[in-house]
Amino acid sequence: MHVALVHRLIAELAGTAILCTFGIGAAVSAVAGGGGLLIVALAHGLALAVAIYAFGAVSGGHFNPTVTLALAARGKFAWRQVPGYLLAQLLGGILAATLVYAAYPNTALDAGLGATTFAPSVSWGQAILAEAVGAFILVTAVFALAVTPSAPRGVHGFGIGLALATQIMVFGPLTGASVNLARTLGPDVVLSLAGRGVTWSQLAAYLLGPLIGGLVAAFLHDLVTRQVSAKTVTTKQV
Repeated sequence: MHVALVHRLIAELAGTAILCTFGIGAAVSAVAGGGGLLIVALAHGLALAVAIYAFGAVSGGHFNPTVTLALAARGKFAWRQVPGYLLAQLLGGILAATLVYAAYPNTALDAGLGATTFAPSVSWGQAILAEAVGAFILVTAVFALAVTPSAPRGVHGFGIGLALATQIMVFGPLTGASVNLARTLGPDVVLSLAGRGVTWSQLAAYLLGPLIGGLVAAFLHDLVTRQVSAKTVTTKQV
């Protein structure tokens, strides 16, 4: 394996671990200490911003299978590197859940380790829709702030983090607003190993919803920006 690719995979693992550690940790502390959804949303958003600024220059700062697949689908990322990125991200999510469990041994388990599950009254259709729209917002921010050549420099981390935090504020009460398979899988794996019950039947929604929303965002952004670019060129020629 090429040394540069190893560095990128380590960066993806580390960045995903940062995002998920503080996201999961905030969810656990919110349950234990009575914190609110705003704290959980901000923790996710700020942690993502830190991860992007810390490791984005090395790996591209995906830290989410949804982002990796959306970029690859639009030709912005090589498909041959996708499996390695996905594995690194999923391992980062599991590492994060393990770290939170080690820091809050009993409290973390009692709080469900910040696992993302459907609210009692939420149907499969609602859950997939919530995860899809949340992923749409996140991936739109990624393309607008980190992929588009004309994007303002230096604000991508905060902008993408804000997109993540915003969708958590809206959809968190429905599904936990994961929009990230690594964020969902990590707590589920650790809870299962600790002998706690896990709603594995819901995992497909956390895969399908973000994938649908992320792909729609990627193709829509590409379509709109391509049309705008074509119109601009035509206007200049006239």
